[in-house]
Amino acid sequence: MLAILSYIGIILLLINSVAYFLRFKNNNSAYKCFTVYLVGIFIIQTATVGMALNGLNNLFLSGYYLFYQFILLSLFFYRLLLPSDRKKADMVKYASGITLAGLILHYVLDPAVYYTVNTTGFLITSILLIGYCLLYLFELLSKKSVFNYITIGIFIYLISSTLVFFSTASALTATLSDDMFYVLWIINIILFNIYQLLILWEWKQHFFYKTIK
Repeated sequence: MLAILSYIGIILLLINSVAYFLRFKNNNSAYKCFTVYLVGIFIIQTATVGMALNGLNNLFLSGYYLFYQFILLSLFFYRLLLPSDRKKADMVKYASGITLAGLILHYVLDPAVYYTVNTTGFLITSILLIGYCLLYLFELLSKKSVFNYITIGIFIYLISSTLVFFSTASALTATLSDDMFYVLWIINIILFNIYQLLILWEWKQHFFYKTIK
C-alpha cells in the first residue's frame, strides 16, 4: 500500500506541476515561486523513488528536499504577504535567512549529515513554514484571496510531517514498533496526496480560467 500511495502522490504532483506551469507566464511572483517549487519537488521525489527501486542509497536527496522546500515556500509566503503587510513579509524574510544560514553552517561543520536525514533541520523548517501558513491564514480572515487551499494544504501536510519526524527522533525510536512506523508513514503519504488534491483544486478554482496579477 505504501508504494501505491507513493506512486499516486507522484502522479498528482506531476499533474499539478504541468497544470501550474501552463499558467506560469502571466501570473504573479507568488504563483511563479510555487510553480518552481512543484517542478523541483517532482524531480526530487521521482529521483528518490527511482533510486529506491534500484536499491541505491537516496538519503542524501533528503538534504536537497529540505533546502529546496524551505527556500521556495519561504519565497512563496514572502511574496504573498508583501503586498498587504510589509512587516509580516520582513519577518518571513529575516527568519528564513537566519535559519538558512544556520542550516548551511550545520552542514559545513558536520558534513556527515549530508548522507543522512537531517531530522532537526526538517523539524525547524517545518515549524517555521507552519508559522508562515498561520500568518497568511490570519490575513484571509479579513479579505478574500487566492492560495487559501494551497496554504491549508501546506499547513496540514507539514503538521503531519513534523509529527512523523518528531516520532522518529532518537528519544522515541525505541518505544515505537515497526507497525507504528508504517502507520505513521501511511498517514503522512495520505496527507501528502490530500495536499496535492488541494493544490489541484486551487488551480481549478482560481487559475483555470484566469490569471492573477
